[in-house]
Amino acid sequence: MPAVVEQNLHYIVIANFALVAALLVVIGKLATARPLTEIPGGRQNAAEMALEWFVDQAKRIHPASVLLVAPFLATIFLLILFSNLLAILPVPVLRIPPTSYFSVPLALAVVAVFGVVVLKAKVDGAWSVFKHSFWPNPLQLVGDASHVLSLSLRLYGNIGGEYLVAVLASQAAPYGIPIVIHALGLIPASVQPIVFTLLTADFLATASLGGGAGGHTAVPEAT
Repeated sequence: MPAVVEQNLHYIVIANFALVAALLVVIGKLATARPLTEIPGGRQNAAEMALEWFVDQAKRIHPASVLLVAPFLATIFLLILFSNLLAILPVPVLRIPPTSYFSVPLALAVVAVFGVVVLKAKVDGAWSVFKHSFWPNPLQLVGDASHVLSLSLRLYGNIGGEYLVAVLASQAAPYGIPIVIHALGLIPASVQPIVFTLLTADFLATASLGGGAGGHTAVPEAT
């Protein structure tokens, strides 16, 4: 890694994450630029297919709060996915995925766990959040902190580890091997957003959103 890049790495990570967020806003604006119709066209059909999984997860958690839960889960998933996929870009600075540096996975985990608290407060009220945090288990806050560590370390370990291997391989053999590593890296880059999102959905379900009206999301064995 060039010295100038290493010296400004924290700025590059922030800029790349901001770029991903801006790109998602533009994609969202383009996807919703036209009014919705009963018979969807290509753009609307693609958007509905992309959101269907998140809507399904939200219905399992609390059917009455789909409009709150589904966008929350979709935002987390897309931010992580697009951040991971930066690693395959052929541009030296842009190919640094923000999720390969612990501060970004930690921030995403804090947002995910805090978002669960905010959603529960919005649906059930602030008193319900307070009661859930201290009753019947007064150590529930410790559990929430462990959720932050679990989410952030899992994401960072998989994406950061793959990126580190790719960097070391490119220094030893600039051609051939890094391409194979990045190709294999598409697996955790795609799987980890799903795992992160499903675990967040599971935290929402165990928080008894809506007073226990929703179901419990099935979470696959995390990798």
